[in-house]
Amino acid sequence: MSWVTKRVGRLAHKSLGSNRLIADGETVIVGVSGGADSLCLLHLLEALNRTGRRGWDLRAVHVDPGFDGWNSARVVKACESIGVDCAVARTDVPGSVRRTGRDSCYTCARERRKALFECCEKLGTRKLALAHNLDDVNETFLMNLLYTSSARTILPSQPLFDGKLVIVRPLYYVDKDMVLRYLRGTGIKPVRNRCPFERSSSRGTVRRFLKRLYADDPRIRANLFAGLHNLKTEYLPSPKGRRSQ
Repeated sequence: MSWVTKRVGRLAHKSLGSNRLIADGETVIVGVSGGADSLCLLHLLEALNRTGRRGWDLRAVHVDPGFDGWNSARVVKACESIGVDCAVARTDVPGSVRRTGRDSCYTCARERRKALFECCEKLGTRKLALAHNLDDVNETFLMNLLYTSSARTILPSQPLFDGKLVIVRPLYYVDKDMVLRYLRGTGIKPVRNRCPFERSSSRGTVRRFLKRLYADDPRIRANLFAGLHNLKTEYLPSPKGRRSQ
């Protein structure tokens, strides 16, 4: 076992344990896009389940967004190579973008999440595991700050609908570089399905901006993530509608 595999495993244990993400014996739907992050998550959860005897019932679900040339069959095959069956849920993201005129990333995320929520409801499970990692946490914070004027980001455990559904993110403390190294160690190759909006999306803009910053100073990635968990509220304005004491 390589140091990267051990490191990713330890960070996943940190997220799973400290946030009590998945109880033994639970049924968990794992959202799998076919990219490096989701295949890393599926492989990691399958390994933890097998070696740790967690008794999880893991169900991979891939959402086909309806883009031209999208190959869902390759994603299903990748999941099966890990040892987990994969169901395909289909939606029409391009049609939704045309109808609403909303940001393509926002619309795609909303439609894919809606499809996953419906799968959870159909299976009667309340746990949905998504492969968002440390870099996604940083990107989402800056996206919300710059485009929605709100200081918020994603969490390792996020209850929805009064706790009827809980999104869990075991890769919360793992950065993208570790994900790629982990996957190379497994021999599993990500499925490349190209998004037609990736160059024009707000997330792509923020991602490219952060990538340049990380290249200039690698400490920025960890500093930004740590800063989100070290807010000095006494140096921040009071929320609207609440006066300072």
